[in-house]
Amino acid sequence: MRANAVIVATAALCVAALSLAHRMPGSISTVKRSASGDTIEIIHRLHTHDAELGVAASLGKRNISLETLVDRAQLALYVEKRFHIAEYSDGKIGKKLALELIGAEMDGEFVLVYQEFTGDLPAELAIRDDILRDVFPGQVNHVNVATGGEVRSVTFSGADEWQTLTLD
Repeated sequence: MRANAVIVATAALCVAALSLAHRMPGSISTVKRSASGDTIEIIHRLHTHDAELGVAASLGKRNISLETLVDRAQLALYVEKRFHIAEYSDGKIGKKLALELIGAEMDGEFVLVYQEFTGDLPAELAIRDDILRDVFPGQVNHVNVATGGEVRSVTFSGADEWQTLTLD
């Protein structure tokens, strides 16, 4: 009988621990040459629930559903305003690259937002990723830049603004 009580107590503790576990808000953006080699593609991966809550709050709406094309378009436009890549040289941030917004699609419990750039990335660049950071103070965004066989990464949290990378 005592063994059953220990098993029940252990199970209850496990359930309590799981209910306290909370996924931290965050995103992953990947910058890489497209398979065709003609463009640089940028793919932003956000958890759907975070994106829905964050964009709704940012737009002053009660809620949105990324199941709808209109709300996915609003998310894509939101991301476009909050993610930038710029030239960087002599310790100064230069001209922003003209990133073209392609769209957004659902991928399981995630939403993907696509942008692209025609041309080559500069050897030195600056990145700014404010996606959902205006809504969630704990938001952590990772940006991976893949060139050749290497991947370089920057992370944005707190009051981070521009981060720089050298690609050669």
